[in-house]
Amino acid sequence: MISFSLQTKIALTELHTKSLCCKKSLLYGLMFYGAKFGISDITFFTECEEAATLMERLLLECYGGVCDIEYHNGGFLLTISDFDTLGALAQDRYKYRQCNKCQAHYIRGVFIACGSLNSPDSSYRLELRFKRNGEELVERLRGMNLNFHTTLRGNDNVIYIKESESIEDFLNYIGAMNAAFTLMNEKIKREIRNNVNRAKNCDTANIKKSITATNIHIDAILRLQDDNRIQLLPKPLQETAGLRLAFPDISLSDLADIHEPKITKSGLNHRLKKIVEFSYNKE
Repeated sequence: MISFSLQTKIALTELHTKSLCCKKSLLYGLMFYGAKFGISDITFFTECEEAATLMERLLLECYGGVCDIEYHNGGFLLTISDFDTLGALAQDRYKYRQCNKCQAHYIRGVFIACGSLNSPDSSYRLELRFKRNGEELVERLRGMNLNFHTTLRGNDNVIYIKESESIEDFLNYIGAMNAAFTLMNEKIKREIRNNVNRAKNCDTANIKKSITATNIHIDAILRLQDDNRIQLLPKPLQETAGLRLAFPDISLSDLADIHEPKITKSGLNHRLKKIVEFSYNKE
């Protein structure tokens, strides 16, 4: 079964790109953060076959360029060594016209080349890991108002996002709508589970507290009976003691209602507190 990260990348490679400038932006995003630039060639390695195929197609559509793709060490190695293709890439590297959609395509290419995305049912984390200087990419991401961090991992630069909202914004920006929806859906389910667990824990705590209080009350009443002091209680307290022993499992609200006449829950608590205090006072 392929990972959530790879599923997202494959979906991104299948998106249609119309404008030539956007195609070039997508290609350069792939190259700058996924390829190695040698003296006589450019190599691009990826575990995603669709990413290698996308780069091959973009080279052909943008520059009429050619490349070689071979299966290599569990992935796909794309090599550009044709002199004319290398020359065209170098000449057009910073000179092509860009529209207002180009940056989204560029960032999409970056993610396909060097990105990773945790499955949302485990944890929220999106990473971009690459060798080159990342100042230019950092400035682009700052302009997107994302909450991200940077670090070094070995010889690699790493940009990572842990906040779910920023990950959703990033994914939507590059066109990964399904991945963003999956993340939002999982977050909603997680919040529902957490709320249910909190309510369950609260109920359990209240039940334990109620049982503890009931045991304290009954122990006090039994202690008074053993000491033959139950009759020393005022009549209202004797009534409460008798009802508590007779109905040990009912709630305080229900216990208050079966008094004759009925009393409030606050009044019942006051009586039970007096019974407990009296049980410890043997003077």
